[in-house]
Amino acid sequence: MFKRFVMTAVVLAAVMSLIVVVTPVAAVGDEKGAARPSRGDHYAFGRDAVISEPVHGSVQVVGGSAHVSNVIDGDLVVIGGSVFFTGAGRVSGDLIHSGGKVAGAENRVGGRIYPLSTLEGAAASLTRGAVILALLVAWLIVAVVLTLIGAREIRSSSVEIRASALYCFALGLVAVTSFVLTAILFSYLVPYLVGVPLLVGLGVFGILTKTYGMVAVFHAVGTLVAGSKTREQLASRRWLRGDLAMVVVGLLILGALRMIPVVGTVIWSTASIFGIGVALATRFGRREPWFLVWAAHPFRA
Repeated sequence: MFKRFVMTAVVLAAVMSLIVVVTPVAAVGDEKGAARPSRGDHYAFGRDAVISEPVHGSVQVVGGSAHVSNVIDGDLVVIGGSVFFTGAGRVSGDLIHSGGKVAGAENRVGGRIYPLSTLEGAAASLTRGAVILALLVAWLIVAVVLTLIGAREIRSSSVEIRASALYCFALGLVAVTSFVLTAILFSYLVPYLVGVPLLVGLGVFGILTKTYGMVAVFHAVGTLVAGSKTREQLASRRWLRGDLAMVVVGLLILGALRMIPVVGTVIWSTASIFGIGVALATRFGRREPWFLVWAAHPFRA
């Protein structure tokens, strides 16, 4: 009971810390107060978006309308709603819309206005999808190489995800929070000589951890779909047999989900947390101590 309480408290603390760190000071919305720039892309699903503060990124609205009263540095994509420009509202990039009207856009769009029903609009809307597809191809190459090099380690981590999913997620959530907080701490040391190597080392370790962990997640998803839990079951199958096939199947499934606006981002981020957690939990599939362990040498007479 005490262990469950401690685990719950640690997870809640990690969630709160991560939200405080990564949540922008001024997000897209109708908050009152001084307008401060909001960095990064923003998404609204099933609701209207009120851009009352500058946005250094693109905005996507699905199933709602966009009320633009400030500057958007990137593109604006609105599907299933209308677009209304008021005040200082302006879009520096392109405006892609479908399912509604556009009001007050004269001389307020730096790029072009594409109705999604036209060929140009469809091509423009596929630009982001093409970028995601290219990243998935890169993931496929990396996953194949890692699986060919260390199939046993990938399989071991995949088993850990299916056996201790909650533990992997909790550990991953704590690890992501620790990475972010540590990066912030190291950033204060950048003016000194030691700051840059520490940041580089942390970044390399974070990339390796996520990369390995995501491949393990691909394998776990593939085995869940194939219904095979052991190596013998994988080898006995006529189709979809072997660790490499499980990794490819899992990647294709998560890749297809990644193409869904908003939902795909949430699913991929959750998979990343699972991956980082299982990479640390299994020591990259080797289940060895992180540091050297001293063992007494047996006495010889």
